[in-house]
Amino acid sequence: MIILTAANADIAKDDFGRVYKNFSFRGVIHETIKKAKEFGYKPVVYDLGSLGMGKRFHIKDELFGAKGYYKKEVKKGYKSKSLFKPEIVKICMEEYNDFTVYLDGDAQLCANIDDIVDDDYDIGVTLRDPSELAGAWYEEHFDIVKYVNAGVIFFKPTPAAKKFLNVWHVITESIGNDQQVLNKLTCPDTYPKPYSIMTINEIRIKYFPCMQYNYYYFERGLAPNIKIMHFKGPVRHFYPFDWKKRLYCKAITPLLNKGKPLMKKLFLSKTR
Repeated sequence: MIILTAANADIAKDDFGRVYKNFSFRGVIHETIKKAKEFGYKPVVYDLGSLGMGKRFHIKDELFGAKGYYKKEVKKGYKSKSLFKPEIVKICMEEYNDFTVYLDGDAQLCANIDDIVDDDYDIGVTLRDPSELAGAWYEEHFDIVKYVNAGVIFFKPTPAAKKFLNVWHVITESIGNDQQVLNKLTCPDTYPKPYSIMTINEIRIKYFPCMQYNYYYFERGLAPNIKIMHFKGPVRHFYPFDWKKRLYCKAITPLLNKGKPLMKKLFLSKTR
């Protein structure tokens, strides 16, 4: 199994250029490499700019090099940051021809994931928890975020998966957002059941729950059996996930969710 990840730099900044304190892409990736080797997987890292580790991959968009996002916007204010994704997955699969797990640079492998390897699908995507599928922001960005988060994706080395990658690559270049296109290509009109399999355009798609395979719900506590954690923008301050953050998620979050917001300031300070 290949564990593929990539990042543009070590330091993470938000869309306004403010630095996320204590967050390190290299730190996340080093932990993923360590776990991958522990479980017998092969880690592959792409350096998209100044990460300082991995294989070099040049991105032509000058704004990406400077800011970490592309010039093109599919919706005003929503930055596209991963148009490179279909291409590096294609390159990696052409080189190794092996089952490939793509992780965003801020997604960390935490546990054995042998259970995802199966013959019943070509592409595995991670399904947002139903609790995400509501609110003004979600409704406004539904066409981009829909049901699938693009931070963790599984690819079986089948002809169908390679066909999918070619289509995903071409349409992403055209539209300008990898996640929007991923949702268009993998999602039915209605929310699919976790672990269900659907055939769309002759591609077998399997839906894995984010709760286990792409976990970024730290503000809700800790779910059982988390295999991959995703420290994406809004939850970057949970990295590194040390004993204090674990205690916060296990003991404090339930209290906060019952209406005790002052406790949060005592146990966890936000970045920026």
